[in-house]
Amino acid sequence: MKNKFKYGELVIVNGRGKIYNEKVKTFALVECKEYYYNEYLVDLLSSRKKDWFNEKDLKRVWERKNKKMEKFKVALAIEKRGLEIIKNKLKKMPDPKNNKLLDVDYHQRYRVGRKEYVILAWTSTYWPATNYSVNCIQTTLEELRKENIAYQQIIVGETDVTYVKINEFIDNDDNVNVLELIPRIKIKKTGGILI
Repeated sequence: MKNKFKYGELVIVNGRGKIYNEKVKTFALVECKEYYYNEYLVDLLSSRKKDWFNEKDLKRVWERKNKKMEKFKVALAIEKRGLEIIKNKLKKMPDPKNNKLLDVDYHQRYRVGRKEYVILAWTSTYWPATNYSVNCIQTTLEELRKENIAYQQIIVGETDVTYVKINEFIDNDDNVNVLELIPRIKIKKTGGILI
């Protein structure tokens, strides 16, 4: 049987003990578990007494983080000059090996009239805001809006399928409005599934 709390773990006790029948709220160390009643014997640090408490009366001091990283599917349709601005900013980054533009799984160029556009897609990637290149791409997209450069970005959670983020500026140029989300990301005009 799996214990919620490890032996020797520091916990906060907030409840009534079984031996001394005293209501306490203090720090304690877990000694052992009684499985039938789902109770823990803890060493109360304030009084140095040992008492039994129900599992619901104990709270972990430091929550354990799940080491699993979130993965995403990301697609970006952008005017070529907007992509050039992102590339120029990424050239100044401290760690050039950690550049997300080098890990693109799908790359397509297309032209409408005199303007050239690019579609980039990452099929399964980590997209942390702490990553320099991801942060650079996201902040540059907001700057492109001010400079009237069109883009469309869709981020879909792979590990958390409920996560969807659509970031776009298509008011002045509908030619980047090519991505669609149903339930995968697909290119509207050609109808092909992207990721």
